Amino acid sequence: MRAKAEIVSMVIFVISSLLAILLAVAIYNSQPSSYAHRSPTYGIGYVFVYIIAAFLFSFVIIYLGRKRKLRIFRVIYSIVVAYVIFYVFLILLSIFLYNVYAIFTASIAIAIAFFYLMIFKNEWYITDAAGFFLSVGISSIWGITFGVWAAVAFLVAFEIYDYIAVYKTKHMISLARYAVDSDLPMLFVLPENSGFTMRGLSFDNRGEGNVLMIGFGDIALPSIMVVSSAIYGISHILFFTLLPLAGGLIGMAVLYFWNRDRPAPGLPYINTGTILGFLIAFIAFHVF
Repeated sequence: MRAKAEIVSMVIFVISSLLAILLAVAIYNSQPSSYAHRSPTYGIGYVFVYIIAAFLFSFVIIYLGRKRKLRIFRVIYSIVVAYVIFYVFLILLSIFLYNVYAIFTASIAIAIAFFYLMIFKNEWYITDAAGFFLSVGISSIWGITFGVWAAVAFLVAFEIYDYIAVYKTKHMISLARYAVDSDLPMLFVLPENSGFTMRGLSFDNRGEGNVLMIGFGDIALPSIMVVSSAIYGISHILFFTLLPLAGGLIGMAVLYFWNRDRPAPGLPYINTGTILGFLIAFIAFHVF
């Protein structure tokens, strides 16, 4: 049983989504004219672009993994993650601080610290912390960029892609294998036992069944729907936040219940839950 790890993953989803909403609202309030008049379908043309980008990203990792050349890619990837973390703290600290110099200095220092730790001192809690802030950054940026119906289309496209990538082409399983075996911080590693260490961890043993692994995207992408829904229904933000969150949590519960001993695509469950939660909120405020 991995009940503890599963609950922790749900907590990560909730907290990262709420923090992403905080960042998105701060961005929205700083430039209201840029976001208030955007169409609910704004950004829908980018859906296929991001699908192609996800496929190419997976292909590059699998290719480099087979050639045993992931070390350089790991550095480049960690730089990208550190940059997103810098962005997250830049916005987050600006909510509470007014000294621009202090905000930039602290954000840069935190990003550099994460980069160093991911490259030289990586452990499961470092990977999880990096994944948490990466999810916050991605979902806050894309959640406020996409119109709400574009976000729905985006999530539907990615859950179809995830299903095909796991069950048909199975390249997502290969991607996860190379990520774990090469210590690429791309999956949340949630151990059931407190003494767990990533040293010697491989995709095949996965901590002898005592660790739950879930991709960063399985948290970040559903959170996009939560953020986009909250911004869309900002005058009723509580309902347009809680209902997609509740739907996502139900999706995660179903995912864990039906898939305990095999790799499974998380997005068809979690994305569908967040979309249904948004639709319930939408219908409640536009029909009844």
